Amino acid sequence: MPATSKPVIDCDREIFAKTFNQLPHEVHHTLAGNPLFQLPALVEMAKRVAARTNPHRSQGDFHFDQGSVDTNTQLDLRDPARNDTAQLVKEIENGHTWIILKHIEREPGYREVFETCICDIIDLTGKKIVKDIKWFEAILFITSPNRVTDYHIDQECSWLLQIQGNKDIHFFNRADKDVLPDDELERYWAVDNLASRYKPQYESRAMVFHMRPGTGVHSPVNTPHWLQNGDNVSVSLNINFQFEEHAWENLYKANYYLRRAGLTPASPGKHPLADRIKSSALTLAQAVRRGLKRRPSVLPEARQDYYRILEILEAR
Repeated sequence: MPATSKPVIDCDREIFAKTFNQLPHEVHHTLAGNPLFQLPALVEMAKRVAARTNPHRSQGDFHFDQGSVDTNTQLDLRDPARNDTAQLVKEIENGHTWIILKHIEREPGYREVFETCICDIIDLTGKKIVKDIKWFEAILFITSPNRVTDYHIDQECSWLLQIQGNKDIHFFNRADKDVLPDDELERYWAVDNLASRYKPQYESRAMVFHMRPGTGVHSPVNTPHWLQNGDNVSVSLNINFQFEEHAWENLYKANYYLRRAGLTPASPGKHPLADRIKSSALTLAQAVRRGLKRRPSVLPEARQDYYRILEILEAR
């Protein structure tokens, strides 16, 4: 994407500086109405993602489910016989479908949008943050009317951009230990990415964002949330990056193993020196283990994207 491209994502810089990767905050974008994100174009793109022979993820970059619908009638874009785009769009509009398309930055047209969004974000964060980033990614969510996305936390630092339809996102403060105890975070990073548990007694503490086309929201790492779709099909683009393991993952993993050994580790941030020691020890152990298995920590495709982003940032 040329360095002179117009910004896609915009946010109040003072709000961003105060809340980046701490608390959710609203942003704005210019993607609403972009023909790349109309349902017929997205269905065609979804077919290409589903057909990838070299996906980023071992389970594939395409995911869908239709809730309680009989599995014999589920929408399957991977089926070559399902080539009627108009019919597939109708099934999304009338069904209870949730489609996730991962790493859409590999697709022509969407790559340019992704690169502009990432550069807009780095313009807000400052380029120094790039050294702590492991990889960048763009994920597309297509959701049927009134669908609910269950409560969960994510390991990515992300920006969710609402392009079509409306939805409400209920965020909780990750620093609230009633909502998100340390042991849940430790299990999440070490053994179970579904370890976080919704606690309805704290719903009144939620920060609710009413999403509509042209708005977006920043979701800091590990911020608990759940989503309620509106009466129309929702199309949302998630622009995110994942920090290097030493930044978050390895500290919580170290605390998980210490807790398993019968100790009571301090919450991250209380003792910065101890945090660095624990994280560094686990980082070193992981590097040794990967070296023995000759397994890279980042896939080649993701590393290529990373260096391409660096080149674009230098040209801006």
